[in-house]
Amino acid sequence: FNTLASCYVPMRMSRSTVVLFGDSITQMGFGGDSSIGWAGLLANAYTRRADVLNRGYSGYNTRFAMDILPSVFGSGDDDVSSYVGRPLFVTVFFGANDASLPGDRDQNQHVPIDEYEGSLRKIVQSIGERFQADKPAVLVITPPPVAKNKWDGWCMENFGDLSPRTNEVSKLYGDRAKSVAKELGCSVVDSFSLLGGNDTDESYGKHLEDGLHLNGSGNKLLFEGLMDVLKRDFPELAPMDDRDDKNGKIGIALHGALWKEFY
Repeated sequence: FNTLASCYVPMRMSRSTVVLFGDSITQMGFGGDSSIGWAGLLANAYTRRADVLNRGYSGYNTRFAMDILPSVFGSGDDDVSSYVGRPLFVTVFFGANDASLPGDRDQNQHVPIDEYEGSLRKIVQSIGERFQADKPAVLVITPPPVAKNKWDGWCMENFGDLSPRTNEVSKLYGDRAKSVAKELGCSVVDSFSLLGGNDTDESYGKHLEDGLHLNGSGNKLLFEGLMDVLKRDFPELAPMDDRDDKNGKIGIALHGALWKEFY
């Protein structure tokens, strides 16, 4: 008895989609507690243009992501459009959990860096292979910086134990993510650099809610960095500049006729 299959309901979408595949930083991407997240900002930017599908899984590393990939994008002879519609682009955002140190609190999130690189490569390739035509752009997002002392304090307060991570290791995993993206011809959204990971702990720590997950300013920086990459590398996929009810020359236009056109 396949629980995932039994719960699956085919999707029927006439509007394009944007698919966000990742860990808790994606799952929490719509925000909460009065703070909007990077996915929420993206959904707002694509209002009436494309539906943003959040496929974030808290606690997941690339090893777990490989396991759930078929239930997100389909497998075999499945019609991928019945799972995720017709994506303009897909973001792949894993590494924050892979980069936890061996012997972490749950002893199952750490993934050795070579395995991480290989799994990330397979995930990106697998997504592309599922689309026979109109293959979506895939954007790889690097893991963000880690404010170690802040994260350690949060873990001790909430779990009474550590889930050790360091900024230096997070950067190494991000470098591998960038290497995979370059090899496969994907664009990179470098969240580590966007949040100032090469600066001081105090500098990038102000963009992290608990030392690992993004707060309001961190979400805003990631969203702006993602939009910059889209406008630079895929201007045809960015929201069209249609201010004053006039369509621009490139980008995703508003869906449907403008209300004034009905008169």
